[in-house]
Amino acid sequence: MKISICLFSLAFIFSSCSYKHLTIVKDVDVFDGEQVLKNVDFAFSAAGIEYISGKKKRRRNSTIIDGKGKTILPPLVNAHVHVRNSDNLKESLKVGIFGMLDMFSTDARANSLRAYNDSLAYSRFFSSNVGATPPGGHGTQFGVNIPTINDTVSPRQFVMDRVAQNADYIKITQEYSMSRLTAPQLRELIAEAHHQHKLTIVHVSDLQDAIDVAKQNADGLAHIWYRKGSVSKEQDLKLMREKNIFIIPTISVIEKVIKQAEAIGLEENYLSFEALKHEVRKLHEQGICILAGTDSPNFGMDYSSQYFKELLFLQECGLSEIEILKCATVNIYDKFNLQGFARLQTNGEASFLLVTGKPFLNIEDIKNEKRVWKNGIEIS
Repeated sequence: MKISICLFSLAFIFSSCSYKHLTIVKDVDVFDGEQVLKNVDFAFSAAGIEYISGKKKRRRNSTIIDGKGKTILPPLVNAHVHVRNSDNLKESLKVGIFGMLDMFSTDARANSLRAYNDSLAYSRFFSSNVGATPPGGHGTQFGVNIPTINDTVSPRQFVMDRVAQNADYIKITQEYSMSRLTAPQLRELIAEAHHQHKLTIVHVSDLQDAIDVAKQNADGLAHIWYRKGSVSKEQDLKLMREKNIFIIPTISVIEKVIKQAEAIGLEENYLSFEALKHEVRKLHEQGICILAGTDSPNFGMDYSSQYFKELLFLQECGLSEIEILKCATVNIYDKFNLQGFARLQTNGEASFLLVTGKPFLNIEDIKNEKRVWKNGIEIS
């Protein structure tokens, strides 16, 4: 009898220890990163996603959230920012932007911000650290002392130094209006980055520069081209598609460049905003992978609402709602191989946002009220 009581007690203890309190969002639509699952129950805990099911197998004592008229989305990522401090990471997470891809920083700042990656209240930070540029090149105009590609620092050494400083990828700048890297320097930078298993993302503003770096096997462009005369032809886009290059158009920041130029009478140096959007439309029609990014905080852009404006700009360029949501999520996960970011699925991490409305039908709804969970814990 004593043995039976002991066994019963042990069984009770073990079953209690394995109990997970579930939160269930009922009757909700879920965009899992690929498709929309309509009117399902989405059950999760701090341990992960328990199930996504239309069978409504609700457990007693679970916390129930009414999901009717709402949509669950996977973690959003901003593929082009410049993060100044940890508050920027907090600001973005509160609106469902779980990842920030910094595209030029100092080694010291980037490494200090990486310290927040294991903290619940901050979006995940990735960075190129310092971008590769020659003396007088883009990135040197901000008054910060940074290493450059010069007579004593070779492209190969520059890449090795960034890898030693924990860079997640290599940023290269090739700005039409400033000192530029030579073709051999570009070739060596890209080759060494790939040897070190790092992606290369190149700043361009001119179509010919975009074509040149695509021929050198760069992985991505940090902007679409927007200089006067930068009107792509079919063979240009065919080359980029064949090279499998991705492009972060950053329509938000280029719109502001164009408006500023118009205000001071220099609009003839740039494409019109309508022509710019037509270039993005052509990328999409040619099947070139597009990623969503803003280039905040340039021109005073924030790390929250501006991102959703960028998604609306993509709609103006002819992308469907589902395609736009992919630009903001899985396209970025896949191209950057982002660790900790994945499609929503059973046993996956319970990090997601709950949006009022149906952004997969009307992208304007992406601006609506949101609730955000990271690792199963709601972020307030």
